[in-house]
Amino acid sequence: MTGRFGWILGVLPLLAGCAIPRTGGAPLAPVERAWAVPTLELYQEWWAKTEACSGRTADMASVQFFAVDAPAGAIRLGPEVAHGWWVREGNRIYLPANALSDEWLVRHEMLHALLQRGSHPSSHFVKRCHVASAVVFRDSTLTVDPGNPIGH
Repeated sequence: MTGRFGWILGVLPLLAGCAIPRTGGAPLAPVERAWAVPTLELYQEWWAKTEACSGRTADMASVQFFAVDAPAGAIRLGPEVAHGWWVREGNRIYLPANALSDEWLVRHEMLHALLQRGSHPSSHFVKRCHVASAVVFRDSTLTVDPGNPIGH
């Protein structure tokens, strides 16, 4: 495949976008401007909580965390925009620099890394771990994510 369309088709299977908010015209930092962040001690606790709720285990050291300067809280990766990204290639998690301590978002991306999939099955993201969105994190009685009822 050649050209821009071929590049997009080649990259899409490697990406897993989350909670895709369209931020009408807000400036978004490209992932190329990301920087590695050390695994925070708090992340070990959140990883253990996410392993427990998901029923999956993995070595968190295999995940690389990156911060992106995204003041609007959204990150552009190719043609898509999301609050955070898990990228299968390299098992990388990209988070807005101003959201590195947002438990629901960090654990949401951790769950992608544990499941090794980009979709959002309600069984894990809503019912078991309650990290589908900030709304679901705050209200663990929800059985579907109002912003993503189908779980894509």
